[in-house]
Amino acid sequence: MARQGPVREHGSAVLPGVLALLILIALVVGALNVVLDEYAKGALRSAVDEGAQAGATSGSATLCAQTARQARRGLLPGPYASRTVITCRVAGAFMQASATAHLPSLLPMVPAVTVHLIGLSAMEGEGS
Repeated sequence: MARQGPVREHGSAVLPGVLALLILIALVVGALNVVLDEYAKGALRSAVDEGAQAGATSGSATLCAQTARQARRGLLPGPYASRTVITCRVAGAFMQASATAHLPSLLPMVPAVTVHLIGLSAMEGEGS
């Protein structure tokens, strides 16, 4: 029987392990980015709806915009809120609140998202 020498390993598991960890981190941060974008969209949707309702009740586009901005501040702080524009106007028998937001990305390879939302509410006393 021939004597065998020591077993030599060719390569290491460190490099594939680090690569797998980097891919996993990128996936987690990408998923977090999607969750934050969806939360921001929901918060802006609530803000424009609240503003449109307040404006329709009072008949004031100014009150609509103030209410929508206040709701946005309460729901969406930080860099997300600073990149949003909220406007209100009377559109026939409706109060229209609109928000345009540029939602930043957490990863440089993921593009930023631009969102435009509109909330409508029937004016008080119109069409009754």
